[in-house]
Amino acid sequence: MSDKPYVRMTFDAMQRRSLRHLVSALDEDEFATPGAGAVASAITGYTEWVGDGEPVLTMGWDWEMGAGADGGGVALRRVGDPRSNLCVVMRPGAADDIEDSSTLLKILIDRSNWQEETLRYLQRRYDS
Repeated sequence: MSDKPYVRMTFDAMQRRSLRHLVSALDEDEFATPGAGAVASAITGYTEWVGDGEPVLTMGWDWEMGAGADGGGVALRRVGDPRSNLCVVMRPGAADDIEDSSTLLKILIDRSNWQEETLRYLQRRYDS
């Protein structure tokens, strides 16, 4: 058993793993009543995903909702650093570098189509 708090995996191996949506939610607004003329400027939330198979992989990140690229509908974009139990490296035997790993995780997330599944989940969760 490893003494590391994360799963070490190459970037290539991670690209071959599929992630399954676990949960997403809107952030709750817990700030004071805005002053006169103030308007909330963003809808934000989080999403959490898990990998199929072994070892168990977990990834989560925050997002912000905005207007879609064509001006219609809504779009989500990742904000901030992902949270994960992964340390992604470029090649086997490479030294662990959490900063590089975070950059590689951002690339994996931004290349994936997570927004569509997250929006569907949010519509089901909050459509009441």
